[in-house]
Amino acid sequence: MQFRMIAAVAAIATALTGTASYAQEPVKIGFVLPLTGPTAGYGKDGRMGAELALVEINAAGGILGGRKLEIVYEDEKGTPQDGVAAVQKLMTQSDVKAIIAGMNSSITLAESAITKNKILHVNPGAQSDAITNQGSPWLFQVNNTSTMNSTVFHNYLIHTMKPKTIAYMGENTEFNKAVLENLKQLMEGSGTELVEIANYDGSTTDFTSIITRLKASNPDMVYVVDAYPARTAQIWKQIRQQGGFPMEAHSTGTVQASAIVPAEGAMEGVITGDIFIADGATGTMAKFIEDFRKKYDVEPNKVSLVCYEAVKVIAAAMDMAETDSDYNLISETIRGNTWSTPRGELTFDEKGRAKAPYFYIHEVTGDTVALREAFEVQ
Repeated sequence: MQFRMIAAVAAIATALTGTASYAQEPVKIGFVLPLTGPTAGYGKDGRMGAELALVEINAAGGILGGRKLEIVYEDEKGTPQDGVAAVQKLMTQSDVKAIIAGMNSSITLAESAITKNKILHVNPGAQSDAITNQGSPWLFQVNNTSTMNSTVFHNYLIHTMKPKTIAYMGENTEFNKAVLENLKQLMEGSGTELVEIANYDGSTTDFTSIITRLKASNPDMVYVVDAYPARTAQIWKQIRQQGGFPMEAHSTGTVQASAIVPAEGAMEGVITGDIFIADGATGTMAKFIEDFRKKYDVEPNKVSLVCYEAVKVIAAAMDMAETDSDYNLISETIRGNTWSTPRGELTFDEKGRAKAPYFYIHEVTGDTVALREAFEVQ
């Protein structure tokens, strides 16, 4: 009898120890970023934002009754095939409970085909509408879509800057297609004419002939649509070598220091826009900027912000849903609630898209961007 009692007590102790051990196991989130390759600047900025969120969450006690959050990083190297390989590795070898992946639209589309109906996937940065048009119930997009951003930006170009003619150039991608289609729609009946369109492959490095062609059309404005920082710098250097254009614009959500600095002054005065700007920030945004500066001694940008927000939303939704693996419940929780972020209150629609409360028109000044005008997004 005594032996049975001791055995029973030992069994209960083991069970309790196992429960306590489980409660302390970290919740792993997989994060796919371009840590090397042509968009490695995005990877560096995004990782800093994610790490700041991680520190804050764990310092506040973690989630799900005290479990720490852990981020496992993989490199997508700026290519769809490497993005797919990174996602597959995280899902099969790293025991992650969610995937954060999405800086480039074409890569994110490839990655989301792997995660669909298998794991929670939050896309922090890629803008193409096609990503969330797939109807994946566990896929969410933190950044505005290209249509949301482009609608505000294109209206500003057409109705505030008022060029009579625009020459357009962009990489042949889903992002570029969506931006161009939006521009064409908003130009109808506006009095602004699209006089030249030049698309190029991702492998292009010499844009001299394209720029020569655009200049021959004698436009009031050149509009460049490209999301790759190194290539953006190269394009604007080559534009400057040919004398530039009266008015110059670059696609929204894509102009960061990682493009401006290597352009070595060639982007000075270029008009762009984004959901974030440090200039004039107040409230929770000002606190985010201050905390980021304190931790890294550099300025945050939009990439840092959306990666920070992606980690925060996943952690808060899992905590509220009281689960790290019931993806239907977590997804319902994300859609059914309002989330406080540095940008303000975010809500997600049925397609999983968040809408930023504000959009900012930027002008490249020195090694950064200055605020030109702010709009409240309806």
